[in-house]
Amino acid sequence: MKEKIRKLLGCLVAPSAPIIAVAFVLCVLFVALALSMLLVDYVGTPLEILAYVSFALAAITFGYTVYIIVRHFPRLKRALSRAVDSNRITRTLKENYSIRTLTAAAVGFLTSIAYGIFNGALGILYLSVWYGALAAYHIVIAFVRGGTVLVHVRSTRLSTEGLESLRRARSYRNSGILMLSLNLALSSAIAQMIFEDRFFEYPDWTVFAYAAYAFYKITMSVINMVRSRASEELTVHAVRDINLIDAAVSVLALQTALLHAFTDGSVDISLFNTLTGSAVSLTTLTLSVFMIVKANKRINKIKTELNNAG
Repeated sequence: MKEKIRKLLGCLVAPSAPIIAVAFVLCVLFVALALSMLLVDYVGTPLEILAYVSFALAAITFGYTVYIIVRHFPRLKRALSRAVDSNRITRTLKENYSIRTLTAAAVGFLTSIAYGIFNGALGILYLSVWYGALAAYHIVIAFVRGGTVLVHVRSTRLSTEGLESLRRARSYRNSGILMLSLNLALSSAIAQMIFEDRFFEYPDWTVFAYAAYAFYKITMSVINMVRSRASEELTVHAVRDINLIDAAVSVLALQTALLHAFTDGSVDISLFNTLTGSAVSLTTLTLSVFMIVKANKRINKIKTELNNAG
């Protein structure tokens, strides 16, 4: 009996492929069952025992799944690295930070368009000007991202490196000008939101998903902005700066939605909106001006180099 128990523990400590597959399947099933129990009123009903059993099994299988992932992470990492290196496209994305950034910007273009359409649909559903404003904002952001990627691709076809850098620097400046213009409209909307007590409101089924997405965006935008400092590509810097502005606006919209959804009137919502709105507007203004100034310096430098070379 002891030998069988020892053998079973050995299989669990160093699981084979079939055990790993079964563990993952059970984890998904029990977690789904536990979540479904949360959606019903099980207290004082025959489902109460099932609910507690499902919670326990979900915790056990989830913990064991995490153990498997941690145990096999180095092996999975090596296997993934070999798979990435075996393909020319994925290998290029892995090794070239600029291409990886611009590829992410292209994906971000589609995401922003979809997000803009989503907010536009909410604007129509709730007859809200504010959702319409947010929809328009994200669509403009999407086209600025898309334009930056397009300029980068087209500039690679130019005959000299100087002309290539000049076009990208001008694109960086134009992005800054667009962000500065957009900030004027954004500041006006923020002022109306503060003084007229306007706010964004999301359906209950979307507010938590939106919260997770907003905090993910702000975290990744800050991390990537720090990483991009090592790159000389202004198109890369443009994408990172735009992402930070986009994330800041998302946090503002999220804050107004959460405050109006989960406060009972004892909180001074106007004060929080004033502080966050001012911070967002100032961040957008600072980054926009920085982009314009930096781009102009780079443009003048490139023109001087081209004239000296000519």
